[in-house]
Amino acid sequence: MADEGVASRRAASGDAAEGRGVPTPLWAAVAFSFANSLASGVISNGIFFVTEHGYQFDRVKNYALAGATGVVYIVGALTAGRAVGALRARYGVSERGVLVALMFVFGVLCAIPQVAWWMARDGSRPPESPIWISVIGYQLFSGALWPIVESYVSGGRSGKDLRRALGTWNVVWSGALVVGIMFIAPLIQEHAVLSVLLLGLIHVSSLAVLPWFPNRPPEHVEEHHEAHPAVYSKLLVTFRVLLPTSYTVLTALTPFLPFAAKSLTESAFLQGLSPIAWLLPRCVGFLVLDRWHGWHGRWAMPIAGGILILLGFAGAVLAPWLALGTVGIVLFLGGLALFGLGMSTIYTGAIYYAMSVGKAEVDAGGTHEGLIGLGYTVGPTFGLLAALGVSQGVISERGFEPAVLGAVGVLALAVTGLVIWNIQRRVRG
Repeated sequence: MADEGVASRRAASGDAAEGRGVPTPLWAAVAFSFANSLASGVISNGIFFVTEHGYQFDRVKNYALAGATGVVYIVGALTAGRAVGALRARYGVSERGVLVALMFVFGVLCAIPQVAWWMARDGSRPPESPIWISVIGYQLFSGALWPIVESYVSGGRSGKDLRRALGTWNVVWSGALVVGIMFIAPLIQEHAVLSVLLLGLIHVSSLAVLPWFPNRPPEHVEEHHEAHPAVYSKLLVTFRVLLPTSYTVLTALTPFLPFAAKSLTESAFLQGLSPIAWLLPRCVGFLVLDRWHGWHGRWAMPIAGGILILLGFAGAVLAPWLALGTVGIVLFLGGLALFGLGMSTIYTGAIYYAMSVGKAEVDAGGTHEGLIGLGYTVGPTFGLLAALGVSQGVISERGFEPAVLGAVGVLALAVTGLVIWNIQRRVRG
């Protein structure tokens, strides 16, 4: 605790060393991450409920929006480092200064839909183009935000301190998504556009903790410990295959949730809360895996993650067709719960083994975000291809969801099957 106090004073005072050798106070990094994850989580996972209720988007538009945001997220993530370096070299802008600017950018982008509605001649319905501009622009800068935040969380830490910081961070940012959905769900039906504006205010409010950040994140401290087991490198490769696959399934599933929930219940409030059915189990999974380390080095971990993803996806997708009433709701929510546990299992394994293998071999932040961005793009692409099939008469209107979700399911099944086969081959060998 004394070290964190010193870090706080040095970061706040902006001393000559710019806090480069002192970790950012964990409470400040976590508080900043909580506020920004709360807002960005609603945009990423709940925006389809906003567009469905506030803008009457159909499924094709939801998938198109998801695909566009995936592409720009990759652009933001891959260019963040170079952009920050260019700003620092040319204008002397620090990473903390970039975070300040991003918070105001998010505030403006989140205000665009509401301001456009106020200015519209026909005030009975919000104009559609501003929400596209707002969400796509938001995801572009969101892709740039998280690599910087990660550098503040991990910079200057090593060993158990680094593991503790990353474990706490995973639990907090994932828990913030649960709070965000609970906060925004009551507003979606009647105040969908206003809810986006409030998210921008949350971003701006996080500026309050930035004075405790150093101007620049400390450099990563190399760990001094025994060489990691050889199996860790192999497990890392396996999780790198599963990570984008899991996010492909996620991004194909989330645009479908509003329509699945609507078919199972008439309550708009419950429809808006349905993402919590997988977000909360994911948070619980992060907490359990952070406290229990019996999975380290075990091949059962990726197998369990892949199977949970498959079972959860199948339950959530098939529930509206297989059962109605209470049985259908239980199957839907149970499937989402398994899916959330699978997401936490795969994400935790990917982060842990990237860190354990070492900085010299793995650029954890860039590779990790790039793989997630790939999943953000591939999943909705299936939706766009199915939409093209509908427009050409190849796929019927009622066959849209089965085509999208079936294709994604086959991909996930194939990848998981190959992973399990490869693991069995390694174990026997």
